[in-house]
Amino acid sequence: MNHIIKRGIFSIGLALPLVLAVSCKNNDDAPLPSFDDKSFTGTNLELYYNGEQMPGKSAKVHIADGKASITFDSSIDLSQISGAGLSGTLTCPGVLPGNLVLDLTSPLQAENGYYSVVGSGETDNVTYKYTGEIYADKMVFKFADCKLKNQIFGGKVFVPTPLKKEGLEYVSSPLHLEWELDPSSNITIPLSDILKGITELPIIPVYNNTAYMSIAQGIESVIKTIALTPSGNLPIMYISTLGGAAHIATTSGNMIQYLPYGNGIKLFLNPLSLYSEFLLAASDNKDDYQFDFAEMLGKRPAETAAATGTTGELLTPEIKQAILKSLLSALAPQIATGVPMAVTPTQSGAEIYFDTQTSVTFLASIFENLMKDPVIAGALQSQLGNITLPGVTPEQIAQILADLPQYLIKTTKLEIGLSLTNYTK
Repeated sequence: MNHIIKRGIFSIGLALPLVLAVSCKNNDDAPLPSFDDKSFTGTNLELYYNGEQMPGKSAKVHIADGKASITFDSSIDLSQISGAGLSGTLTCPGVLPGNLVLDLTSPLQAENGYYSVVGSGETDNVTYKYTGEIYADKMVFKFADCKLKNQIFGGKVFVPTPLKKEGLEYVSSPLHLEWELDPSSNITIPLSDILKGITELPIIPVYNNTAYMSIAQGIESVIKTIALTPSGNLPIMYISTLGGAAHIATTSGNMIQYLPYGNGIKLFLNPLSLYSEFLLAASDNKDDYQFDFAEMLGKRPAETAAATGTTGELLTPEIKQAILKSLLSALAPQIATGVPMAVTPTQSGAEIYFDTQTSVTFLASIFENLMKDPVIAGALQSQLGNITLPGVTPEQIAQILADLPQYLIKTTKLEIGLSLTNYTK
């Protein structure tokens, strides 16, 4: 009898953990998502590309027959950009370089309160793997092992070409600037020299307005490396003094992505990431590099107002909005499909620049919009009239703005970009 009782107790002892495990599992199981179709965006979509979060994207999920069909794309409601005064919708690059829209279908695995997906895929430009978790009110999706099929630039790392001066002239610069007109136009103003001269003027106040540096000096001093990674990300390492002492910072890897394209590359910009970087750079830090736009335009607000017959500050909210709208209108057509840049290899690195067609279109759009504002037009005219360059009269420089549309029509070469040198440890 005791033997039977002992065996019964032993059997119950073996079965009890199983019973408890089953009952606990049943009690803890959360219900699976019950929707057939759902859209995820904003904080409801946690998206990663090679380990770094990628904001500003959207995903539409359709669940049927044990599978999830997911469509990724991206657009921004411009009215949500605080203080910009913009409206409308801007179509943005998709989740993979070169693809506005990505469609994928994956079998679903039921988990505790959510579905999981896992798989791999490829587009014309990129190979990738993915994992995802689909909840009732949120989706977490990770693209991993992303790699461009064309690795011609993969792994290249550059630094800005040093700014060097011999005598009175600069013999090298981190900027690539060339501007030539049709010889038959009989216009003899040295536009390339003027462009380069403007970038070499000390117009950027630094160290709490105790010193000034040029645009070329700023690029050389601030940018440490520009990398074209095998994944298509283009991170930039730079010097930041935000929050105190100078330190090395790196942009989000997928803030700028690239693809080899023709004789160069296409850049895919994430507007939300760029705007976040801009807000950080423009934050109030007396030790940080700050662009004093009023000083750069050559007149303080009161002087500009008197000179142009207007009142108020030079950079009023309305003028800031006009500048932002002008930049956006020039860039918007190429934001979604990629901004083309030419790449010319050199013995020491590469020249990466906007080609003639892109540069002319961009400048024409900027000029048309900005010059509608009398304050900006007056300030630019004044600043150009004060520039002193060897072999160029102030009258010639001041005339550039008035004749710019004509110059652009007769332009045969206009290249604006960076001169880069191979990084060496």
